[in-house]
Amino acid sequence: MLVHFTQWMPDSLSALAFWSLVFVSYLTSAITAALGIGGGITLLSIMANLLPATAVIPVHGVVQLGSNLGRLTTLHRFVDWRLVLWFSIGSLAGSVVGAGAATRLPGEGLQIAMGAFILYTAWFPTVALPAGRKFISLLGGVTSFIGMIVGGVAPFVFAAIKSMFAERTALVGTLAAMISGQQLLKVVFFGFFGFVFTEWYLMIALMLITGYLGTLTGRIFLERFTAEQVQPILKVVLTLMAARLLYLGIFG
Repeated sequence: MLVHFTQWMPDSLSALAFWSLVFVSYLTSAITAALGIGGGITLLSIMANLLPATAVIPVHGVVQLGSNLGRLTTLHRFVDWRLVLWFSIGSLAGSVVGAGAATRLPGEGLQIAMGAFILYTAWFPTVALPAGRKFISLLGGVTSFIGMIVGGVAPFVFAAIKSMFAERTALVGTLAAMISGQQLLKVVFFGFFGFVFTEWYLMIALMLITGYLGTLTGRIFLERFTAEQVQPILKVVLTLMAARLLYLGIFG
């Protein structure tokens, strides 16, 4: 019965990869809900090893759009919408350039770029960029461009804007609004440049559902663990995934 669903999936994706990603969406959402770290980039690294290189960022973008919209619906009252507006103006410009670059890179180039980015994220601390309100549009443009090629830029946006907020609810809500806008632009521009999202609709829908369930139940199953216990495991997983991407990109 489960395998039967995969008749709606592209031939490039096996039944095992299909259901693995549906489960991983639950697991990584649970990790983020319980620990506040690691889930998004872990999902990206696993998707990059199971999906065709050209499908990773568009599909990941839709799944992350759903995740961020979920947070936004509960925190919209605390959002600094003026900051979101300036950030989105820059994101629009960065998305146009980034989508054009991403759709022209060969699959091997995308694998190398994603592998290097994941490796950097796993082992190097996120640098707090000097992104005051005057530079927020520039931040949106740069991170949108990078996100179109490698995904997973939310930690950099978080590091840049966290000093602007005294309340965590306002920070998390504003971040969710910013990243939702970026992911929406990502979906629109990848569709404009020819990516066929309808070929992936079943997997995307199931990943959104399991991701939501993971958000709801993450604390129940993972509350016995601390971030310090889980981080070394995530680093190993991310390093292995990144190494495989770099190997495939370099040696084919």
